Amino acid sequence: ADSLVFLELDPDGYDRCFIGEERFDIPKGRDAFAARLRERFPAEAEGIDGYLSTVSRMSDELAWARPLRSVSEALLLPTRMRTVLRYGMQPLSRFLDHFTRDPLLRGILSIQAGDHGMAPSRAPAALHAGLQSYYFDGACYPRGGGHAIPEALIAQIEGHGGEVVLGAEVVEIAVDAGRVAGVRLADGRTASAPCVVTNTDPGVTWGRLVPSEHVPARLRRRIRRTHYSLSTLSCFMAVDMDLRAAGFDSGNVWYSRTTDIDAAYRLAERSEFSGMEEIPGIFFNVSTLKDPSLRSDGLHTVEAMALVSGRAFDRWRDAPLGARPPEYHALKERLAERVLDAVECFAPGFRERVVFRAVGTPLTNQSFLHASDGAIYGTEKTLRNLGPFAFQARAPLPGLFQCGASTLAPGINGVTRSGLAAAAAALDCEEEALLTATGQTLRIYPAEDPEAWPTALRPRAA
Repeated sequence: ADSLVFLELDPDGYDRCFIGEERFDIPKGRDAFAARLRERFPAEAEGIDGYLSTVSRMSDELAWARPLRSVSEALLLPTRMRTVLRYGMQPLSRFLDHFTRDPLLRGILSIQAGDHGMAPSRAPAALHAGLQSYYFDGACYPRGGGHAIPEALIAQIEGHGGEVVLGAEVVEIAVDAGRVAGVRLADGRTASAPCVVTNTDPGVTWGRLVPSEHVPARLRRRIRRTHYSLSTLSCFMAVDMDLRAAGFDSGNVWYSRTTDIDAAYRLAERSEFSGMEEIPGIFFNVSTLKDPSLRSDGLHTVEAMALVSGRAFDRWRDAPLGARPPEYHALKERLAERVLDAVECFAPGFRERVVFRAVGTPLTNQSFLHASDGAIYGTEKTLRNLGPFAFQARAPLPGLFQCGASTLAPGINGVTRSGLAAAAAALDCEEEALLTATGQTLRIYPAEDPEAWPTALRPRAA
């Protein structure tokens, strides 16, 4: 914790929803969220309270969930997870039917589905409840940007005598006498180890890295049937525009052209794009308003993302990075223009102020992350890939342990917790036994008020 500083996004609206011509800011705190919803939808007050209390109960029950270790735990399941068993297996859209039919309210309550990548018509209600209740406490951004997290992790590894090696592609997990013996690298070197933790998705781990003779037949069948999450078309931009004066701040933006949140997912499932399709919804944020210390040259850095399928880019899958054909780049730029069309709906004049743009596709994720289908959340989060049915930390090969978005849960919090679970499994201990560091301080400062930061952390004057 001492290696990281977090900046809290505007608690009055850490997520700002633009749905058609309507705007709704989601505040920190379940009670504040409920009060703002009731004020906006007074006729829906009973349904709002019922929905949020049910979401909270499901989240509390999910916190108890873990692989069953005894018959007695199995017998307790119907009592301890009553709400999850009643509602959690339903699609989010059907779960919402119990509480409201108001299209705009349903849109607000489901638009954050982009954080797990499942359409409201398909997302298990328990998945969405876990995500939504996690954000009842608001949201933060690491000072220095996303790379601050791996930098802090590397510092801890090296501080405890470990070594981090970059540019060392693993091509095989070595197995000897039926258990893991280390890894083989692309340059021919071998790193011996009694255990290996894999953070790749299961298609890579079991389809490419573990020798096929050590993959159980049942697991091979599962890998063949496994579907992966959607991917994104990501626009990274520098903008010469006073975005704060235009109404933006540290809060994220979720945009949907209509109250039909599913529309963005229907488009994303397409296996082919012309680049002229209207984008139904996007995610948008200004990193230099989340962390003003990142700003330089008077410019803002902005990210805008739309969901797409990796299949839409399959025809160029085998083209190496840096040598993809002109038609790939042309499609990429046409789709980026459609994303900017969507941005213009809530930020008029934005397009003409963009001074730099780089565009990533599912192939970008495949190139840099080796992600199957360019997936951003690992396996598709259907019921067969959640909870006790997800890929577990302890793999069915002695000495191999799994973490990442295909195990415990997607997102930074879920993936971080999955690493803790893998470490506990590797050391054969409880997770709590690993959380023994003392003298650590979690530092959180308001993104909206740099003057409240310690002097050494404040943005330098221009």
